[in-house]
Amino acid sequence: MNKILNHKKILNNNVEMPQFGLGTYKMTNEEESLAAVKHALKIGYRHIDTAHIYKNHKIIANAIKESGVPRNEIFITSKIWITDFKEPEAAFDRILLELETDYIDLCLLHWFAPDWEKAYKLLEEKYLQKKVRAIGVSNFMVDQLQQLLKIAQVKPTVNQIELHPQLPCLEIVDFCNKNNIAITSWQTIMKGEVSKIGEIVEISEKYKVTPAQVALRWAWERGIIIIPKSVNNFRIEENCNIDNFKLSKEEIELINKLSPEVRLGPDPNNINEL
Repeated sequence: MNKILNHKKILNNNVEMPQFGLGTYKMTNEEESLAAVKHALKIGYRHIDTAHIYKNHKIIANAIKESGVPRNEIFITSKIWITDFKEPEAAFDRILLELETDYIDLCLLHWFAPDWEKAYKLLEEKYLQKKVRAIGVSNFMVDQLQQLLKIAQVKPTVNQIELHPQLPCLEIVDFCNKNNIAITSWQTIMKGEVSKIGEIVEISEKYKVTPAQVALRWAWERGIIIIPKSVNNFRIEENCNIDNFKLSKEEIELINKLSPEVRLGPDPNNINEL
C-alpha cells in the first residue's frame, strides 16, 4: 500500500486518523462522484471527508458499500452546519442516517457561529455514547479555540481550516500544536492556482513533480492532515504520490513566507460571508 495513504495521525484521544484523505466538497454528480470515491478506496484511500452541507452523504454511503472495503477500515469525517447548531441532535442523527452507519469517526462543527456551545456539548454527549470516535471543529481561529477550551469537557481533536501556500496559518498551527489539536487543511492546492506561484513552480521543476504535489508535500511535512478533492482518477492517484521527494527546511520556510496572504474562502471572523 502507498505509504502516504497508510500513514496515521494519532489524535489526542489516541484514535488513529489517516493523514491523507479524499475531500468531497462539491462532489454532487452521483455517477461521477460514486466512481471517484470507489476508485479512491480501490487504490488505498481510507479517509473520506464530507459534510451534510455537501449533499453527498448518500453517494458516499453507496460508494463504501459497493467498494467492498469494510466500514471499520474507513475513517469518515462529517460536519454539522451552522443552521443546525440550535438542533444539533437531529443534525447528528441525520448524518448517521444518510451515511448508513451507526457511528462516525470524526464530527466537526463547521464554523464558529451562534449556539456553537450547545452544538459542541451535543458532540461531547455523542462521544461519551460512542456514537462518534473523535470530535472537533472547523474554521476556528485562536481566540475562538480559546473560548472552546474554557468550556470543553472533551478536548477537540481536530481543527479543519483553510491552509495553503498563500495562507500558511503559522499562528493557528503553532497554537494547535502546543495544545495537541491536529490540523486538517482545506484548499491546500488552491483550486489549482498553486501552478501560478513562481516559487512553487520552481520547486516542482527541481523535483520533477507538479506544483500541486509540492503544496501537498509542504503541508504533509508540517504534520497537517490533507484532503485534496478530485473526481479524476489520474488526479486522485497523483495527489497521494508525494512520497518520492522531500522538501528541505529552507524550501518549507520559503513557502511559509510567501506573500501576500490570500484567503479563498470565507473569513472565519465574519460568518456573514457564508
